[in-house]
Amino acid sequence: MRRSRVLEERRKRVNPEIRDSVALSFRIVDRIHDILEEKGLKQKDLALRLGKSEAEISKWMRGTHNFTIDTLVSIEDALDAPIVMVYHQQKTPSYEFEPMLASEPLSPPNSD
Repeated sequence: MRRSRVLEERRKRVNPEIRDSVALSFRIVDRIHDILEEKGLKQKDLALRLGKSEAEISKWMRGTHNFTIDTLVSIEDALDAPIVMVYHQQKTPSYEFEPMLASEPLSPPNSD
């Protein structure tokens, strides 16, 4: 997908404290743009399918909109395509287990 120069400049100015959240929002917007392009649709078409104004969709597509799960589901339904795929990856410990060595057997106590 061809990236907008304005959008890329906006991405660079994002406060580092919220960068991860905004980066996810940008990835969502990029995915929606890709789906629209693949299907030969425009933002106007998405607005019509969702019963929203073009201005609202345009605002969403700037990359800083905080999408709700309900909104994402509605967009997926309207475009008949997945936007967000969720998976859980089991985290493995960052350390390695070392084999335990058996200690010397204990001698029975002296029965003197």
